[in-house]
Amino acid sequence: MGVPHVIVKGKARLGTVVHKKTAAVVALQEVKSEDQREIATIVSAAKANFSDKYEEQRRVWGGGIRGNKSTQMLRKRAKASGQTVSSASLGKL
Repeated sequence: MGVPHVIVKGKARLGTVVHKKTAAVVALQEVKSEDQREIATIVSAAKANFSDKYEEQRRVWGGGIRGNKSTQMLRKRAKASGQTVSSASLGKL
């Protein structure tokens, strides 16, 4: 979609943008010409810190390391079927 978005910690920080006490959501529709440079830096920071990092984290999900419960379950299944644990973990039991 390409819409820059930022998750802000606290409604009071958003309120300072719109000169109110608090604000739940802020959507910018028009920007004055003298504020174009500032909004461009905010948009580039938002893309670099939120949108692009999300894509990086999504690609590197999980480490392939099993927990105690799943390793014990695999050991039990391997023992019951007469296989070794390493060969049982390669195929499905």
